[in-house]
Amino acid sequence: MASCNVVKYKELDIVYTDISNASPEEAMVVFDENQLIISKMPLKSVYALVNAKDARFNSSLIQKIKETVKKNNPHSKATAVCGLNALSRLMVNSIIAFTGRQMKLVETEEEGKDWLYKKYQEAAVVV
Repeated sequence: MASCNVVKYKELDIVYTDISNASPEEAMVVFDENQLIISKMPLKSVYALVNAKDARFNSSLIQKIKETVKKNNPHSKATAVCGLNALSRLMVNSIIAFTGRQMKLVETEEEGKDWLYKKYQEAAVVV
C-alpha cells in the first residue's frame, strides 16, 4: 500500500515515500501527504527516500512530482529515489536538472538509506 511516513535509519530520520506498485492516482495522494509532512519540518533538514519500484506514471503524476519537489525544496537536504526503470530515470533526471535538488537515483532502498546517511554525516562534520 502506498504511503508516506518518517522512518529511523541509525540516528537519522528519513521521510520515506513508498509508491511502489502504485497507480498514478494512488501516488498523487501519497505526494500530497509527503508535502504535508515535509512542510512541518525545518528548512534544509529533510532527508528523503522515495521507493518507486513498479510504480505507474502518467502526465498528471509527473506534474504532481514536479510540484512536490518545488514545494519541498526549501526543506530538503538530500533525496534518494530507488526502483526506477530506464524511462523513469530519464524523467527524474530531468526533474533534478530543472530543480537543482541534491538527489541521487539508486537501485535499492538500502543503497538509498546508506547514501542519505553519508550525506547526513558529511553535513554534521561541516557544522
